[in-house]
Amino acid sequence: MLSRSRKTSRPRVLDEVAGQVKYEHGSAVEFGRPNRAAVLVHWGPTPTLSRSVTTMANELSTAGYRLVLVSACESPEPLEWRGKRPLDAVVLRKPNVGYDFGSWAVALHELPALAGADRVILTNDSMVGPFAQFGDVMARYEASAADVFGLTDTRQYFRHLQSYFLGFTHGVLRDEPLAAFFAGIRSEPTKWDVIHRYELGLNRILRREGYGITAGFRADDVVPAGENPVIKGWWRLLERGFPFVKREILRNPEVAPRSEWVSREVAAVFGERIEEWI
Repeated sequence: MLSRSRKTSRPRVLDEVAGQVKYEHGSAVEFGRPNRAAVLVHWGPTPTLSRSVTTMANELSTAGYRLVLVSACESPEPLEWRGKRPLDAVVLRKPNVGYDFGSWAVALHELPALAGADRVILTNDSMVGPFAQFGDVMARYEASAADVFGLTDTRQYFRHLQSYFLGFTHGVLRDEPLAAFFAGIRSEPTKWDVIHRYELGLNRILRREGYGITAGFRADDVVPAGENPVIKGWWRLLERGFPFVKREILRNPEVAPRSEWVSREVAAVFGERIEEWI
């Protein structure tokens, strides 16, 4: 457990990147005050966006969400889209600090109107896909009356929404607890620190403040209690129309059961070659 002095000594991401965030496309003025918006976080060593990122960006835009792409790409060159870029997309470039939560914090800071939108999606590029049926995913979110929607939940540690795809409704991101949470995101040394401090931390705030939460795909339907559904139950999710595979399974096949079946299952269910999406 980190001491309070250790916690406060770590810089806030917003302070660490101050003066280094650049608009590659669009501006805060052009962004306006959309009713629906989505922030997609990207990282990569080269400026070429994967088919997964480009497809996700365009699916969100087609669904009526004003797209904000926040890239921590290590290359200074302009991003290269595999296909079209949504015409009204805002593209922000930032240093590679803060992981996904840091990038979401930057978007909320740079575009203050974002938090006031009726529906806001915060998502990242940790999934390969969507291969198909993205309309069903959006329909699940649009039909939800919950304050916060997660595409999947898990009972690891305690029941919580997984943070790779979160939808916030009715402008709740303007509420003081959530606004303070994102403004206070600090640099963390590892991905696991981010999960424990921010994925779990966000869910603790949601529980403490009494926000209503729901998941589009329930972990209890695909894995035993305490297991990660997108890792341990990936093929059962595909069977239920979940249009993604966790990228980590392709990078580290030993983390997931039946990982040698991933390419075959994606081809069987969606008719796609997963290698083309990476």
